[in-house]
Amino acid sequence: MNWLQVIYQYTMGGIFFVVTLSLCLYFRAADLKNRSDKKAVIYLILGFFGYLIFHVVWIVLASPDR
Repeated sequence: MNWLQVIYQYTMGGIFFVVTLSLCLYFRAADLKNRSDKKAVIYLILGFFGYLIFHVVWIVLASPDR
């Protein structure tokens, strides 16, 4: 597995994720003072990093070099 592909994928996806989330917060589509909006933002961030970790573990376990 070429790790540059994973780094590129999650860097580009992370930039898109941060820009989109920033726009939501800037235009007050999500208000961090609201408890449910704060939970949603936290779940989104945890989901992004959780999927990143899941993907990396999956790649490491599937690699024939183990």
